[in-house]
Amino acid sequence: MRPERMRMVATNGHRLARLTVPLEGGGAPETDLIVPPKALQQVARLFEKEGELRVARSQNHLAFRTSSRAVYTRLIEGPYPNYQQVIPTDNDKKAIASRDGLAAAIRRMAVVASDQTHRVRMSFSDGSLSFRVQTPDLGEAEEEMAVDYGGDALEIGFNANYLLEVLRYMPGDDVLVEFKAPERAATFRPASGELDYLCLVMPLRLLD
Repeated sequence: MRPERMRMVATNGHRLARLTVPLEGGGAPETDLIVPPKALQQVARLFEKEGELRVARSQNHLAFRTSSRAVYTRLIEGPYPNYQQVIPTDNDKKAIASRDGLAAAIRRMAVVASDQTHRVRMSFSDGSLSFRVQTPDLGEAEEEMAVDYGGDALEIGFNANYLLEVLRYMPGDDVLVEFKAPERAATFRPASGELDYLCLVMPLRLLD
């Protein structure tokens, strides 16, 4: 948390989400806090999506308040992982795709994906993105969609469920996907750039 903005980060080692929102009022000291996920789930459930939400901190607690209700939570002690070092800064391949179109294709592929890995193979080439899933005893599926991509051909694998979660909360009509190599983390963000929101997903090893 900084005087003019609040940055929220969550990660489980396989994926990461980062969102920055502006703060009003000023005067808040610079601080880094670890908030229990269950408390934030209650905040999302109990407060309106629109309107002002006040955030206040004591030494070991955090409060979220409106004029009609409040949620208090104890903070988690200890350091947070250094998430900045895992966010790639040299992803030189970029693709822009329809968020809804991409999500629909992945849902169709997920029907025959492995129950253990949920692996979907994605092949980027000039102007197109191809999907392929092949799972013993379940079957195989292929699909192709148009994307704005002009880089070198590249194949990369992802957990379909992770991608669907990313796209579910991605704002805007189009998503910008940035990547570098099949074994390197890829990032997803709104193509419009209006919101400072980034999701990182670690790839899965492809089996030939």
